[in-house]
Amino acid sequence: MKRVITVFGVVLCLAAAWAVAQVRPKPDQEPIRHRVSVTLKLVQVYVADAKGAPVTDLGRDDFVLYDNGRLQTVTDFEKHVLEVPAAVTAGTVPSAPAPAPARAAAPLLNRKFIFLIDYIRNGHEGVMKAKRAALEFLDTKVRPNDEVGLFTLSGLSGLTLHQYLTTDHAKVRNTLRKLREVTGGNAYAPPGGELMGMELMAARLFARHGGPAGPTRRNIFEEIAEWSKALRSIPGQKNIILFTMGFGQDVVRRGNPDNPIFTMMAKALASANAPVFTVDTTPQAPPGRAVDAKLPSGTLAENSLVHLSRVTGGTFLGTVNYHAKIAADIEVATSNYYVLGFYVAEAWDGKFHDIKVEVRRPGCAVFAQKGYFNPLPFGRLTPIEKHLHLLEVALADAGSSKRSLDLPLAAVPFAGTGGANVLLLSEISVPAVRDNVGDRTEFISLIFDGNRTLADGKTVEVDWKAFRAGTLYQYAAVALAPGPYECRAVIRNLDDGRSAVGVCSVDVPAPAPAGPAMSAPFFLVPGTKGAYLNVAAPAKGAADKEVSISSIFPFPADAYVPLVGPLRPGAASLFAVVRTAGMGVAEDEWELSARLFAEDGEERTGPGLEVVNSYGREGADFHLLEVDLPDLPPGRYRLALRAEHALTGEAVGASGWFSVAGRSN
Repeated sequence: MKRVITVFGVVLCLAAAWAVAQVRPKPDQEPIRHRVSVTLKLVQVYVADAKGAPVTDLGRDDFVLYDNGRLQTVTDFEKHVLEVPAAVTAGTVPSAPAPAPARAAAPLLNRKFIFLIDYIRNGHEGVMKAKRAALEFLDTKVRPNDEVGLFTLSGLSGLTLHQYLTTDHAKVRNTLRKLREVTGGNAYAPPGGELMGMELMAARLFARHGGPAGPTRRNIFEEIAEWSKALRSIPGQKNIILFTMGFGQDVVRRGNPDNPIFTMMAKALASANAPVFTVDTTPQAPPGRAVDAKLPSGTLAENSLVHLSRVTGGTFLGTVNYHAKIAADIEVATSNYYVLGFYVAEAWDGKFHDIKVEVRRPGCAVFAQKGYFNPLPFGRLTPIEKHLHLLEVALADAGSSKRSLDLPLAAVPFAGTGGANVLLLSEISVPAVRDNVGDRTEFISLIFDGNRTLADGKTVEVDWKAFRAGTLYQYAAVALAPGPYECRAVIRNLDDGRSAVGVCSVDVPAPAPAGPAMSAPFFLVPGTKGAYLNVAAPAKGAADKEVSISSIFPFPADAYVPLVGPLRPGAASLFAVVRTAGMGVAEDEWELSARLFAEDGEERTGPGLEVVNSYGREGADFHLLEVDLPDLPPGRYRLALRAEHALTGEAVGASGWFSVAGRSN
């Protein structure tokens, strides 16, 4: 199976985050906004008093900021303060709650958290408690706008992504619960996930990285250091929460062979503004037993973990046993901070800039990032950084600034064509792609299963100057096991990374038992002959036979085109091709009917159904249907088809989804 290499990261609370943005200056406490063509650097700062408590009453004028030794003017300012409920003493009647304030615009720097669970330096008990601590934080401290991701380290696969940064916290929670509580240090990776280190997606989509053997302790450090280079491009606060027994005391000793690479990893994370919160998962000795009886030989977790947190700007949180305290400490650390913005000359040279932040109030300690890297042009990114870019584009929530254009995308399950059972189809406006993405591109299709494991991936380079058609239908027939899948289609400019993205999902049914069967409908609308591009077609001279769209769902191509995006408002009818088996083409033997449901399950007025034509081809039977539709408001709808035998009463059915567009003003 091919797998995706991804590179991603997270920053801790006591460090600062930066981003390149187009913005206008705003008054204090008004969320910073991007606007036009000026470059703004954003720095996150944490300030503590002499006792280590957060200082939360500072203003813009209290800060002094230097970039490469030059005093900068702080033009933009945000304050983020954790609201702690006031205590209620016994006998006091709580006052009525104040009216909820109007919801403020989302801050520019949302909190970001990545759980990183080490399966190499861990045991069953440690992994189990790590999952509990992560769930405690998810359930009690994560806020709606927080973005959360999940990674693991394993001996076989290295750094592995299980969930990309998302505000869908239920998805992260479900993925976290599915992780096995296996013993650490063995050769088994947790199930699911996109492998990030040693086992990568080969072929043309991704280049190899690392050898066939599993990563050792040394190249795990190298892998994370390489990963940290890509963290530089992720704006906003990013917090890595690492659950591990530690890396051994030797890694922090000068002169030890492992020390240079461990130090390089820590500094790389620090320079990428990715401080690490470390949690010790070493089993605690029961009463009456020596601590050494529970510790692996040569391992003192606190030494390496304290050092890693200190160098990266994070915090060592102690033992994993205290779930509530860990969650509370992370919450306090990541909730009280300032964001300072200052303008600099735009540069795309990748050079590092030193940052120093001071406050004018005596007795305060300031924690801020050590500096930032200017961005690099897309063409100068490393392969891993380009993989990160692809992941951000493909899996980020809708509205990502890295997406230049949205593509209509659909996936239709079927049966009976050379092992393939899903048709992935996108509708591409060639002029829109040329205007928004460019001519010289790569087309990438990605299909992820329920565990976000890459089930299928293909790529082909496309020069859009070669296409005269205004609209192009790209398709690929793939073979997938039964279950739910998320599908992505990405058109990415090879020179600057501008991208168009299509998103859809599909549930692949289990193979039907012997007897009559019906596949999901393939929707059509009237239209002139379309142009088609098959990215799954074999290379010239290959032995495998090409599976074309005309063999999967044959239809009159001079009169209809596939419906991939939404149906136009007010459409009175919809067409569909239905693939059947064991039913023949005699219309009088089977009675067809249709029902229409809105996405919320409410049934709409029964649609009319007419069989336009029935025909057989290559051992399968096909029926071209016309469905008369009621007046439908914008939204998604499920068309459920049923065929019942006139004599035996035997029945089969299938359904498919389509959407209706809103009316333009």
